[in-house]
Amino acid sequence: MDVHDSNPPNLLVIGDLILDQYVLGAIHRNSPDANVPVVNQERSKWFPGGAANVACNLVALGSRVVLIGAVGEDDEGQRLLSLLNSAKVDVSAVQVIKDRPTCLKTRVIGNQEHIVRIDREVTVPLEEKHQVVALDTLQQKLPQSRGILCSDYDKGVLCKPLLAALMRAANARDKPVIVDPKNKECSHYRGASVLTPNLQELHLLSGLHPVNSSSDVDRAAQAVMSRIHPQAVLATCGADGMVLYEPNGRRMKVPGSGSVARDVNGAGDSSIAAFAWGYLVRGYSLEAAAFVANSAGSIAVTKFGTAIVTEAELETPSFKTVAADKPDTPLQKRSKVVNLSQLLRHLETVRQLDSQTQVVFTNGCFDLLHVGHNEYLQTARRQGNLLVVGLNSDASIQRLKGNKRPILPQGQRADMLAALECVDFVVIFEEDTPLPLIQAIQPGILVKGGDYLPHQVVGRDVVEASGGHLELVPFKTEVSTSTVIQKIVDCYGGE
Repeated sequence: MDVHDSNPPNLLVIGDLILDQYVLGAIHRNSPDANVPVVNQERSKWFPGGAANVACNLVALGSRVVLIGAVGEDDEGQRLLSLLNSAKVDVSAVQVIKDRPTCLKTRVIGNQEHIVRIDREVTVPLEEKHQVVALDTLQQKLPQSRGILCSDYDKGVLCKPLLAALMRAANARDKPVIVDPKNKECSHYRGASVLTPNLQELHLLSGLHPVNSSSDVDRAAQAVMSRIHPQAVLATCGADGMVLYEPNGRRMKVPGSGSVARDVNGAGDSSIAAFAWGYLVRGYSLEAAAFVANSAGSIAVTKFGTAIVTEAELETPSFKTVAADKPDTPLQKRSKVVNLSQLLRHLETVRQLDSQTQVVFTNGCFDLLHVGHNEYLQTARRQGNLLVVGLNSDASIQRLKGNKRPILPQGQRADMLAALECVDFVVIFEEDTPLPLIQAIQPGILVKGGDYLPHQVVGRDVVEASGGHLELVPFKTEVSTSTVIQKIVDCYGGE
């Protein structure tokens, strides 16, 4: 895959721009004035931080980025702009403001130990005239963009009025907004597509405390989901990885990598940049983008300073499995209709991410999809974490039901099933029974309709032999494809 093509997708990054300074030196003694170490300064290093670091990470992944923010009319602001220019970030939308110093974080490192951090910052909201300029620029750039990434460090750029106007503009154009939130009330981010809080931020957003155990995180994330209704919340849990929450109740744990952390500064920026790149640029599913984000953060903590992560560094075997099934068109959703080999690759990745994932399998003809099918499939999905539907091919149905069936060809039947939110994957099989499919997939839960007896269900022995079980789901609504066909014949057969 060549991400450095002539016209990579455009992303807008808006937020607080920070200059990170590292003062490095040696410690040989304590100060006679106080019981503190004396650091003999040897050199300084400078890195883009905050939203500036997010933008640099996105460019390193091959994205074309327009950065919206502000720096002061000072040496630090000029240094930060120079670093961004060197990283090939478009800074044409960065405002230089006379009486607003550039945010500077200075870390003093002595004998490779972090001694102290000194912050120089202004946290008051941008003046209204500067908010107007930022919003005007965003609205001009928005039509050509894939979406917006908000990097909020609570330094005044993403103030409530600008956030609200930004959300309205993005929602009006159906542009996704990914937000890395800070110390704000949940309602400030209403309209966001995805939120990526850490545990402290999740506590502040939800109002629940403490947020420590996995059940605490679950409750807090669900509280945020119920209040502002994003498409997803991706909770970042440090060394413990991430947890992705979606409105349909789906929860996916991405375990930590076990990387030895050298410097955690900026790792969250690398993670959110990788998530936005995967989801908005490469068109990965939320789940796959979360995996990419976790990998990027795990790499970033092994580097010194506010680091960037490139695609080449992400190319682990598991990442290649995700990338192998990516769509060619940016933002196109991952196809739910797959062949068996594609399905097995997807399931391998999902099980690597969370060994506790419960794969549910059911099968059928699903000819003339009706409300009974919909109710049945929704119930099946609730039995586990991921629903695979095995669909009889046209030839298989003809052998089972005669040459007059199916009414709809297999491609149309598969697409209609894939359109249901409760269905994760559809795989068409040619055999008379789904037994070979069940043997290959090894689902944890096998679901069939309540009109079957347990001994009649094909594949039950396979599932139970591997520790799974059978669920018989009764049909709530008395309707069938045959009755629908008969009603059509009764009403229109004579015409």
